[in-house]
Parts: sequence; C-alpha cells; structure tokens
Amino acid sequence: MDKELLLYRYFSDQLTDDEQLLFNDLLEKDLEFKAQFEFENDLKRVINKNQKQNLKQKLIGFEKEIEAKNKSISSKPRLKNWSIAASIALLIGLGWIAYSTFSGPDYDNLYVANFETYPNTVYTITRSDADQSLERNAFAAYEASDYEKAAAAFLDLKTQGGSAHTDFYLAQSYMHLGKDNEAIEILKSIILNDMEFKAEAHWYLALAYIKTKDEVKAVAMLNNLIENFDYKKEKAQALLAELD
Repeated sequence: MDKELLLYRYFSDQLTDDEQLLFNDLLEKDLEFKAQFEFENDLKRVINKNQKQNLKQKLIGFEKEIEAKNKSISSKPRLKNWSIAASIALLIGLGWIAYSTFSGPDYDNLYVANFETYPNTVYTITRSDADQSLERNAFAAYEASDYEKAAAAFLDLKTQGGSAHTDFYLAQSYMHLGKDNEAIEILKSIILNDMEFKAEAHWYLALAYIKTKDEVKAVAMLNNLIENFDYKKEKAQALLAELD
C-alpha cells in the first residue's frame, strides 16, 4: 500500500487490522516513514490546539456580544441561557461559514507582503573568480535572479549528492518560479530530516502554504516556528495575528 495513503487512513481512523500491522512494521523499520508520521502527528497536535483556542475565544466574544445587546435593549426580555447556548451550538454546527467567507484573510497580499528572497549566505562570488563549478554557476544565477537557470543547476547538484543548503536554495528558486508544490515538498524534507536552514524552512513553508491558501498548515508552521526558533519570530507572530 502507498505510504501516504497508509498515513491518511491512520489519521482518519480507517486502518484495517492488516493495515495496522503494516503501519506498525513501517513505523519500526522505515526511518523516513517514521519521520513523516512524527511530522504529521506534531502538525495535527498544533492544529488541534490552535483551533480549540480560537474557537473558545470566538464563543466567549459571541456570548458577550449577545449579553451586551440584551442589556442595551431594556424594553425586550433578556435571552435565556439556553437560547444563547443554542445559538452558539448552531454556529459551531455551521462551522463558522459566514466568518470564514466574509472576513477571511487576503492570502495573496499576505504572501507578497512577507516573502523576501533569502540571500546567498553560502557561496561568495567575485568577478575575478575563475571557478566555473556547478555550485558557483547555481549561486551566480540565483544572485542574478535567473531562477530557471538556478533551479536547474541546484537540481543537478542535488542529484550529485549536494549539501543540505542545495535543497534550501532549490526550494527558494521554485518559490520564485511559482512551483509551490515542489517547494513545499523540499521544505518539508528539510524540516523532517533536521537539516541546515531548518528554522528558515519553517518560515518559507508557512508562506508557501499561505500562497496555496492552506491556512491550517500555515498556522501550524508559524506556531512551530514561534515555539522552537528565534528566526522571524516577531514577523511570524504578526502574520499569525493576520490569519486569526
């Protein structure tokens, strides 16, 4: 069975007995599968925590608003507690459709406002440099904003067993080219494998999720970044507030 499907069935509580045995075996013997499972499990935990907190705050605000309106209208009897509770339950059942539809964030503007090209901090390029290696050509193209050429060179480096920073700058190039899904997979791999640029990968993965309008995963990435790293911490907090 496909491993991604197996993980999906696990998190949706749909595993058969045979699939559960296969799942347990992979979790014990397949390090890549285990890393992916732990990543998605942490993601689920952060999402659940964030959603519960947001829902609680919205419910409190909604109840206070109703009570304030009741106090301001003296000619009408106050709503009974059961009426308030019923209204809240109805909103929960509707999934806050109106809230999400009419006051949702502008993902495109948020992405544009927060995305900045990560500078070349790895390979120093000078005019007198006679080195014509693939790595130099990749970073020269990157600095020249020729992201098609840079991506091709970084991809060649990657296939030749390039270093950890190769993946990060390849993801950067893909983001500039609008290849968001490719960038997302590489950034996830950097985080899963605890590679160089792990903190930065959290930030750019959150931005990639925002661009693809996957708010839930973007929020999870931002929360992970804030909790575990100092990189872009203040910007992550501000962006999280924009998404709330």
